[in-house]
Amino acid sequence: MFYWLRNFSRASLTFAGTLISALVVWLAVSSTGNLTIRELQSTGQARLALYDSSLRAAIDRYRYLPYVVARHHQVIQAISDPQTAQIANLYLERVNNRSGAAALYVLDRTGVTVASSNWNTPDSFVGEDYSFRPYYSLALAGNEGFFFGIGVTTGRAGVFISNPIFQNGEIIGVVVVKLELDEVEMNWQEGGETVFVADADGVITLTSRGDWKYRTLSPLSDTDRTRINLNRQYPGRELTSLNVGQQLAKGSGIVTISSHRYLFDSKPIRGSDWRIFYLTSMDQVTDRQAAVMLIAIIGGGMIVLLILFLRERELKLASQREARELERIQALNTRLEEEIAERRKTEDELRGTQNELVQAGKLAALGQMSAAIAHEINQPITAIRTFCASAKLMLDRGKTDQLDQNISQISSLTERMGAITGQLKTFSRKSTGVLEPVDLKVALGNALQLLRPQLESENCSLERNEPDYPLIIRADLVRIEQICVNIIRNALDAMEDSGVKRIRIDLATDADDVTMHITDTGPGMNDETLALLFDPFFTTKDPGQGVGLGLSVTYGIVRDFGGTIKAYNTTMGGACFEVRLPLLRNSKQ
Repeated sequence: MFYWLRNFSRASLTFAGTLISALVVWLAVSSTGNLTIRELQSTGQARLALYDSSLRAAIDRYRYLPYVVARHHQVIQAISDPQTAQIANLYLERVNNRSGAAALYVLDRTGVTVASSNWNTPDSFVGEDYSFRPYYSLALAGNEGFFFGIGVTTGRAGVFISNPIFQNGEIIGVVVVKLELDEVEMNWQEGGETVFVADADGVITLTSRGDWKYRTLSPLSDTDRTRINLNRQYPGRELTSLNVGQQLAKGSGIVTISSHRYLFDSKPIRGSDWRIFYLTSMDQVTDRQAAVMLIAIIGGGMIVLLILFLRERELKLASQREARELERIQALNTRLEEEIAERRKTEDELRGTQNELVQAGKLAALGQMSAAIAHEINQPITAIRTFCASAKLMLDRGKTDQLDQNISQISSLTERMGAITGQLKTFSRKSTGVLEPVDLKVALGNALQLLRPQLESENCSLERNEPDYPLIIRADLVRIEQICVNIIRNALDAMEDSGVKRIRIDLATDADDVTMHITDTGPGMNDETLALLFDPFFTTKDPGQGVGLGLSVTYGIVRDFGGTIKAYNTTMGGACFEVRLPLLRNSKQ
């Protein structure tokens, strides 16, 4: 692999290795710095969004309060009638205690406090004149006031949010809520990150760095400083500048504060004239670059030494390389032969497993269909017995002229038994899709013809309502008849002890489906029966009277035809089975 090293001297390899190592060190340090900065920028943007949302949440929690209080009748009355101010004091005290704000107070049109939540404290705002505050003039002009400053009464800084008080369409006063954000600022400080908020004048109002509090980003002009003093916004504070306004004006980048470099990002705070800044020390970039540089230098030196070592080794091992390569190829061939044999064995096992699964699926499906046929074949046998008994009775009475009809019925039933047992063959060809258009009305008529003797013997009346056009579905005629027979026979069994036995069958269509409702006048079903009704081998009949497969088979047939079946109790008593099957397109006339 390193045979080409034999063509160069040791000195030339050392020079080339040193030059390449220096280039690699420079590229590694440069790319590490860029990558680290991008990572810090991504992290900074996420942290900035988090700080911004937490601060806005702390403020928005109380932003609605002045608006609501300004519309309370006790507050409005306190301005109109100063004698009721004590009632307003108590109201403001209760509201402020529930909200958790620092203070809640009401000013009249002159800016004098007429009621306050801290009316009974030494720092009460009652009687104080705050007309010099911007939040008062903004609210008096009909706008929401938002102002940060140090309280002239309490000496504690906070955010003041105001809202005008209206009476008969005129502004008669102002409601102000004061929020102290000390807890937010404390959380920032405990987080160990550098974040601060500056107002429209560039004054730092909230910060995780205590030494930056009330510093300005750029020196204030005489006009701005005079305005701030008139507003008594930061009394007793010098408002010295950090001289970083021009650097921060870009919104993001690198800023140097007190000889320390930071990567910063910023965004405006919605609903205010503030801007929040998040700073990340560039020491992380420098430290990582230094570590990468050290690693790269060591690695470069090791590479140079390795190249020299390989050159010497290459000269010694050239004669042995071909032998080792031959051994490697032989080992590779042996391993490939083993893998090929293992793969062939695995393929044979998978093919056998697949055949077993297919056979198991066929046996399970045929077993289920055989159970259905064993259950349903009892119906035509019972009918044949009935017709035979009837024929015997006719012979005894000498009415041989009517025997032809009974024999025809018996012949028809034997043909039906043949059709039922032929379902095994139909099922075996199921995957070929041997469904065909079937008129549901015809299938229902065949089923009723089969069950008519039993209906008459049990004195059960039948009501059949259906449209006068064919109801064509894609299905199998024998199995559709099986659905009808199963449900109607269950209805007959359910009405065994009923005084009035009546079955009503309603056929209807909509744009996509054919719906068949079969309703009886039996006692209905309880919740447990409804839940287990279509489970295999579940039956409410006495032992020996049924195996619990009829409705389970019916459920499977309906599902195979792409339909649904459900049962429920009617409001008039009795049960109703609803079968919904897809209507064949263009079949409705």
